[in-house]
Amino acid sequence: MAIEKKTTIDDFGKAPDGVSDLIKEREMKKENQQLARSLPHLFNIAIIVSIASIALFYAILPLSRIKAISVTGEEYLSKRYIQELSGITYDSMYFLTFPGHVSSLVEKDPMIEDVKTRLLPGNTVQLNVTEKQPVGYRYEEDGPYILTADGSHFPLTSEYMTVISRVPLIEGFTEEDQTHKLINALSQLSRTIIGEIAEIDQYSLDYDDEVMEIQMRDGGYFFSGYYSIELVNHYHEIYMNLTDKGKCLFADSGSKIAYSKACPWNEVPTEYVYWLDDQGNPLLNKWGDKAVVHYYHDANGHFYLDEQGNKIVIPIDEYAQDIRDPNFEENFLAGYYATGELVIPPEEGEEENPEASPEASAEPSATPEG
Repeated sequence: MAIEKKTTIDDFGKAPDGVSDLIKEREMKKENQQLARSLPHLFNIAIIVSIASIALFYAILPLSRIKAISVTGEEYLSKRYIQELSGITYDSMYFLTFPGHVSSLVEKDPMIEDVKTRLLPGNTVQLNVTEKQPVGYRYEEDGPYILTADGSHFPLTSEYMTVISRVPLIEGFTEEDQTHKLINALSQLSRTIIGEIAEIDQYSLDYDDEVMEIQMRDGGYFFSGYYSIELVNHYHEIYMNLTDKGKCLFADSGSKIAYSKACPWNEVPTEYVYWLDDQGNPLLNKWGDKAVVHYYHDANGHFYLDEQGNKIVIPIDEYAQDIRDPNFEENFLAGYYATGELVIPPEEGEEENPEASPEASAEPSATPEG
């Protein structure tokens, strides 16, 4: 029995040269296509690597760092503190400093109103700040606070210790309405004058329970209401012409005139007259104090008198608050206060109407003591 021979690759012989060349050509074409498709990706990688290498090389060079930090416009806060707020150091990279971001960091501080950040030649960063106007500081239940002219207030921390040496301590004016009026008044003062005021206290005079007792750092005193405080801006001119430096200055809210007289604590004590109700009990004001009877007076403190020579009383409302006649001087000169109360005679052809007087229906059933 014959043995069958196994077939090997040699039995097929060699492939024609043309076929081999065609196979090789296709393989090379495929490799070239793959290389062509990968070239853009390789090119992008090369660019990224090049840029990264340049950036890394630039980052390690000293010339990439900030060379100078300029802080301008500050008056109360220190340059160093403002720089700390910005987060910029001399290790920061100049071209990675973004002005808008830096400004937003500084403006988070309650004392800062606005910041303009600029990148200047020579790797310099400039911070031009505008601070809020502090008008004083006072102690509240949870600690000291700074008050600013825009009505805001914030805790007094160690960063603001340089501020309190240039603004007055405020005592009193604790009610919300009083604080609002006080800040509006103080916002009319210049920064220079505010810096020369040592303390502002709420003081009660016979005609006003909310007078500002302003103690200047040179020892002078100026008493003013909310609406006449602008006269304090002229304190030095007025005080310089004051012959008796031991007297206090007073601002008259009606005539906007400043005058001098003995300080309240140097005046001879006077007996106050209080309002009484129908049962003879003293009326109380909104602070729980006995309501004092106040009288109309001129800028020099001289009282206006009726035909009988009696001082003209300022009537009160149901809350024991004074109701002042806004046209008092005009009505007084016209003789409408001859009886001590405002009585405007009816015009010709009109019937007399007792309610024509703005004060006729405002006064409660109360009388001055005695």
